Amino acid sequence: MKAIILAAGLGKRMRPLTNDKPKALVELKGKPLLEHVLQSLEKAGVKKAVIVVGFGKEMIRKRFGNVFGKMKLSYVEQRVAMGTAHAVLQAKGKIRGNFLVGSSDVIVLPQLWKKLAAKKGFDAVVALREDKHPEKYGVALISGKKIKAIIEKPSKKLESNLVNVAAYLFSQKIFAALEKTKVSKRGEFELTDSINALAAKGKAGFVLYSGKCIDIGTVEELRKAEKT
Repeated sequence: MKAIILAAGLGKRMRPLTNDKPKALVELKGKPLLEHVLQSLEKAGVKKAVIVVGFGKEMIRKRFGNVFGKMKLSYVEQRVAMGTAHAVLQAKGKIRGNFLVGSSDVIVLPQLWKKLAAKKGFDAVVALREDKHPEKYGVALISGKKIKAIIEKPSKKLESNLVNVAAYLFSQKIFAALEKTKVSKRGEFELTDSINALAAKGKAGFVLYSGKCIDIGTVEELRKAEKT
């Protein structure tokens, strides 16, 4: 099993903690966020991880090196922060076969990575969870076993309360979708737009997740996570 980890974010909403270090190295309970993610992936059986780095890239390389437990690490750089689709695209050619994708600021249990890796028949598989306030996230519209679309922070209430965990399984066909993805209204190349392109062809599935999910986007969310 292989994975790509997105760790190039500037962490603007976590300043001043990210003034002099990347968000991936902000600590939760005495360990960098990225370390929590790496631990979960390694426990799930991932043998190789490609880390997409940007600001503070040398700090991340120095902290983690080329091996984490039984997992080999390598790095690719996203020179300009142009969105999650652009970040994943930087790893094209660096990883073969199906692969997982996670973010350095979203911590989930190893069981979810295993569940994603076991899902067959789709070029994109998205982990979804129920949330009482789905409008704060990417809301997934589903039909049967397939994803119809993911709507980022919808302006109106949708029937679905299923939100994107930001944990994925992709086949190599995601790279063609990434290359065709256009700039969103937010001025970024967004991974969910690439997934929606595959969903339009009936090639996007999902798994449901009800376990621990720590999503750190702000200093306040970090403080809440420290108490759990």
